[in-house]
Amino acid sequence: MSVRWHHIVVLMCTAFRVHSQELSAAISDKEIRIGVPITLTYSVNVNSGDSIVFQQEQNTISGQIVGAGGSLSNKVIEVEIADAFRDTFVVKNGKSTWSGQYVITSWDEGQIRIPGPDIIINDSTFYFEDLEFTCVLVAKDSVDLYDVKEDYEEIPDPPMGYRIRRLLKNNWWWMAFLVLGGITYLLVRRYRKKKKKAPVPKRLVSLKERTLMAIDALDAERMWERNRLKEHFVELSYILRSYLTGRYGISLLEKTTLQIKILLREKGLSDDTIEVIARILSQSDMVKFAKSNPDVAAILKQSTLARQVVAETSPLDFDNVD
Repeated sequence: MSVRWHHIVVLMCTAFRVHSQELSAAISDKEIRIGVPITLTYSVNVNSGDSIVFQQEQNTISGQIVGAGGSLSNKVIEVEIADAFRDTFVVKNGKSTWSGQYVITSWDEGQIRIPGPDIIINDSTFYFEDLEFTCVLVAKDSVDLYDVKEDYEEIPDPPMGYRIRRLLKNNWWWMAFLVLGGITYLLVRRYRKKKKKAPVPKRLVSLKERTLMAIDALDAERMWERNRLKEHFVELSYILRSYLTGRYGISLLEKTTLQIKILLREKGLSDDTIEVIARILSQSDMVKFAKSNPDVAAILKQSTLARQVVAETSPLDFDNVD
């Protein structure tokens, strides 16, 4: 029975002594922006001669995020100590007050709770109350960024050389694939061109051949059978005049028969050939102006004479000669 009363007396004395210690904890601001420092102050009133042991933190203080409804989440964050811990003793009216201060800042958003640290007074451990503050990215009463031009600065675009190097560094694999594909395509195309046979050069048709083909085509139409005899001789005269113009380099399309004879004689044609040419042109004039109506044999004879003139006045053909 005496042992029980002894424990009761010890507990009562301890409770009285604990009650006599006045612990307080304060925070300088309840809401801050990320990176802005705030001050934590812990103080206790002690009697003269009391011993105090406070274990201070060095670089960070562990805190917890407070969730909805005040419940603590499992996320533990480290609050940075921005300035060295400072503690002081103030003695007034025979009473001593110890206080210690942390300057901290947070780089995480949310409502943060700092657990109260412990302090040992005369071999007894006491705990300060927890402190809470809210850390936000932008303060609620701040203005929009675009209204406060001095709060931000436009970052210039990187130089062109840097952008090109970055593009090549990040996309070298598919750019190399494109280059390799382009080289392969050019090589294949060049190889196929080499395999193709050289095109056969087109054979040039001489003035003689063109003229003879024109006479043959004119006879094949047989215009006289469709009452177009006049057109036949006009066309034959034009073919012969065009040939002589091209052969000797003189314009004979608008010349009279007499003028043509004079010009051809100057070019060195024989009199017999000139007379044949004059006979063909005269026959054409008679059909056009005198309405002469020769028979089929006479018509075809004029074509034969025209072929004879072309054959006699054309230069000789030499095959297989450069």
